[in-house]
Amino acid sequence: MAQPAADTGVLVQLRGVNKHVGMVQVLNDIDLDLARGEVVAVLGPTGSGKSTLCRAINGAERIDSGRITVDGQALPLRRRERARIRAGVGVGVGVVFRPFGFDAYRTVLENVATGRFRWWGPATPPGARRRARALLERVGAAEHAAKFPWELSDEEQQLVATARALAGDPKLLLFDRPTPTLPLELTRGLAADGLSLLLATDDPCFARSAADRVVFMDGGRIIEQSPPAEFFTVPRTARARDFLARTPKC
Repeated sequence: MAQPAADTGVLVQLRGVNKHVGMVQVLNDIDLDLARGEVVAVLGPTGSGKSTLCRAINGAERIDSGRITVDGQALPLRRRERARIRAGVGVGVGVVFRPFGFDAYRTVLENVATGRFRWWGPATPPGARRRARALLERVGAAEHAAKFPWELSDEEQQLVATARALAGDPKLLLFDRPTPTLPLELTRGLAADGLSLLLATDDPCFARSAADRVVFMDGGRIIEQSPPAEFFTVPRTARARDFLARTPKC
């Protein structure tokens, strides 16, 4: 794991984060820290608030109250500023969310090369194509460079989306419902380079194998959090025990 910065080593901090959708509170007083170079799995049943938490961190969801900071920079509440964050500008947040939002009429290489810039032509940054090839190689998708997105499987599209997110030089990568086939050597390699990863999943086996820490959510709350060996062996809460009892054994 990468060495923490000279300060606390915390990259992402949430304090008292609340979010309502109509009468339903989908995020309930969330406090969470994410260290530099840490891989955290946010685990829980469907509707527990995992995806909303990811979208709040990247600015796609406006929170009702609380504070979110990334690398010491507070997430803005104005719509225009939140749009810049969703595009990966300013605070270094990369996202791998479904639907992946590829341009169907551009090749995989072009989709990665344009990255957050969303254009292709003379104005594309110099070296973008060369960097895109290197990123596709990094994630194990170099063989798909000349293909179009619709020619790829869901797992292959996920790798390409990861390469595209890396094109923005993020400090944090958010994965919403990653497939269990996301290579562990890739996530570990990214973390070793100092990136923080937040994986929102309902797959306990994937969380157990991929994460340094498991954050269990239910009903919009963080119920408990601990290293995988502890969480899957001696969960502290009845909700966590019930969830694990209803899911496949790892």
